[in-house]
Amino acid sequence: MSKRANRILIVADDLTGALDSGCAFAARGYPTRVLLDPADLPESLANPAIPVIAIATGTRELSSSQAAGLVSLIAGMARRFDGVIFKKVDSRLKGHVSAELAALCARFRRPVLAAPAIPRLDRLVVNGCVTGAGVAQPIPVADAIGLPAHIPDTASDADLDLALPADLRDMMYVGAAGLAEALARRLPPGPRPPQIALPLPALLAIGSRDPVTLTQIDMSGLQPVPAPNGQVPDLATAPLTLVQMTSGDHPITGAVAGQNFATGIAGQIQRSRPASLFACGGETAHAILRKLDIRALNLLGEVLPGLPVSRSLNGNLTLLTKSGGFGGPDTLARLADKFVKS
Repeated sequence: MSKRANRILIVADDLTGALDSGCAFAARGYPTRVLLDPADLPESLANPAIPVIAIATGTRELSSSQAAGLVSLIAGMARRFDGVIFKKVDSRLKGHVSAELAALCARFRRPVLAAPAIPRLDRLVVNGCVTGAGVAQPIPVADAIGLPAHIPDTASDADLDLALPADLRDMMYVGAAGLAEALARRLPPGPRPPQIALPLPALLAIGSRDPVTLTQIDMSGLQPVPAPNGQVPDLATAPLTLVQMTSGDHPITGAVAGQNFATGIAGQIQRSRPASLFACGGETAHAILRKLDIRALNLLGEVLPGLPVSRSLNGNLTLLTKSGGFGGPDTLARLADKFVKS
């Protein structure tokens, strides 16, 4: 297989997507860099020691035109890139899928393969529509894509594998974690097997209010420290501290509460210097990293299914993330058992 086919550029509209899709390649042994700022893309592309680059655009909450403009800027920076290009999308096709894909296709004129299925989670594509777990009504893929595309029915990982061309650079890929895993399976084993350790002390920052996460907190055996309206109190030093954003005495918008929470968690990290940070909620993690001026991460893989692990480039902080609605009731309890003294 061509070495150029072993270079992967992932464009994701949020940090959770960049991490989740990048994990497939990190687990295969490929050094994987996750970028939070497009300005760092040219330097990473120029470094052959980074075969997989995933950039989190943060465009999910922008307007369609703003999202397209940012992705067009990224495409321009990568105009000489001739490896595999993967547009990571939400498996239920949320966000500005058509606008962002059009911006990529304007620069990279490749046929589009759209396969947003994640068979292991029972999220499938049947008759051109996303169906299965968590999908109340079938979602037409073509309507969200907005461009001519090959949309194979995919009910299994084998279906995803069969949909791929002989030369992976022949198409533009649009999909979720299932398609990322299929692409990774086509690559030979990489040079660096992942080594994952979760050192203590650790700070667990729960910004999500999803009922799935609330159940996980209840079953974790940990006593959460409340952060009303995102206001984080002074925290005592402990091996494992869980801080949970809660409602306050007066109503404020979710955006303001989220910023309060990110500012408070970032300040606590700067003061107490924990070795590990677990951030629940993609926007929560991205906002905290922005406050800490962490612009790039080295992705190591998953410590549990759906829980990516990465490290800041200086190695001072190990980061774990989880989307709010993901995982079984015992996820946090299992995670707590994974931490070890550094």
